[in-house]
Amino acid sequence: MSRTERPGPEPHGLRALAWSLVGDAVADPDLGGLAASLQRVCRAASGRLRVLGVAVHLMTSGSDEVAASSDLGTRLLAELQFTCNEGPGLLAFRTHRPVLVPDLASASARWPGFVSLATERGARGVFSFPLQEGAVSLGVLELYADHSAGLDLQDLALAGAFAKVATEIILDGGTTVGGELDPGLAVSLGDRDHVHQAQGMVMVDLGISLADALARMRAHAFSRDLTLVEIAHGVIAGTLAGTSWDDDG
Repeated sequence: MSRTERPGPEPHGLRALAWSLVGDAVADPDLGGLAASLQRVCRAASGRLRVLGVAVHLMTSGSDEVAASSDLGTRLLAELQFTCNEGPGLLAFRTHRPVLVPDLASASARWPGFVSLATERGARGVFSFPLQEGAVSLGVLELYADHSAGLDLQDLALAGAFAKVATEIILDGGTTVGGELDPGLAVSLGDRDHVHQAQGMVMVDLGISLADALARMRAHAFSRDLTLVEIAHGVIAGTLAGTSWDDDG
């Protein structure tokens, strides 16, 4: 059995427990490879820690891909930080430290756009754990709670163990299967390609910089309660035109 499904001999502890729970979790049948393994991490963590949902973000300094989530609703929640360009996951990635927000409403001054949209979708708390190995930062594992309350110390430690398992899976699995892009991750990366394509189209339409085009798309997404990916698809399809967004600020 592969390591991404079940660990070899491990010392007793939370990491071994996390591996065992991941091995017992079931991914969507249409997923395979790394995407399926990461979804099992999300589902194992969500079920054990009794949270609304869990997502894994793969990040670089300039991008954020939702590589896996426990369910579709959680994926939409996870996309919000990319849409708003703010949130605890981005901070956890930059600082290499967990960012724990048990009461999301208390962070409305810090991340007004993200908090507004996330609470509308039922999130009341967010707990972000960086995925890293030494100096290498890969992204974050993020838990969403549907009530304003902190996780106890044991649950926080187990969440950290799930983040460690996710990191090991990513490092073991890479992003390709048999030389081809993992099909589950291809969807996420393809969505980002659409955002970049639409960003260029808005830049040309409005005669503005790429950075301003992305900011305009984010503002329009926020004002229409849509994700940035949905805005991008509309721009590419011709159903949304940047020249009509002057009132979004």
